[in-house]
Amino acid sequence: MSSSFQTIVDLEATAEDAVAYGERVTAWLVGEGIVRLPDHGPGPRWERATGFREASGSDGLTVVTGRKVFFSPQQSGAPVCPYCAVTFGDGHREVFSPVMDAWWNTGRGEVPCLACGRVVPLAAWEWAGDGLAFAYLGFEFWNGPALLPEFVTELGQALGHRTRFVRGRI
Repeated sequence: MSSSFQTIVDLEATAEDAVAYGERVTAWLVGEGIVRLPDHGPGPRWERATGFREASGSDGLTVVTGRKVFFSPQQSGAPVCPYCAVTFGDGHREVFSPVMDAWWNTGRGEVPCLACGRVVPLAAWEWAGDGLAFAYLGFEFWNGPALLPEFVTELGQALGHRTRFVRGRI
C-alpha cells in the first residue's frame, strides 16, 4: 500500500531559522483550527485546507526541519535557471549530481547556468513539474485529500517566503 504526500517547502528558511519558522507557522495552523495538538492531525477547520470537512484517512501534518531534499518520484523534471528560464536538457544529471552531493554534505553547492553564465545556488534552481526542492523546512501533509491552491498560497504568505509545492506517492 502506498502513501501520498503534499509538501509546502519553504525555499528561503536557513538552517539557523527553520525551526523557529516551523514553530511559528505550526502555531498559526493550530490557531486557525487547521491542525490540532499534540499530533498535528486534522483540526476542526480542516476544510480550509482541503475543502472537505471529513478528514478520514488523513495522517495530518509533519513539520520537517533540517537539510532535506524534498522530491516527487512522479514529478521531478529538468532544472530551470531562475534568471533566464532556460531548461537544462539531457545530461543535466552529470552537472547537477556532484553539486547535489555537496549540498547534502555541506549545505552549499552552486551550478553555473550554461545559457546565461550566472552561478546559481542549488536551492535557487527551479525544477520542471515542481518535483524537487533543496531546503531546510517543509510542511508535509500525508494521505489526505488534495490541498486547496488558496491554502497553499496562504501558508506561503504566513511564512513570508517563496515556497514550492511538491507532491507525490511513495
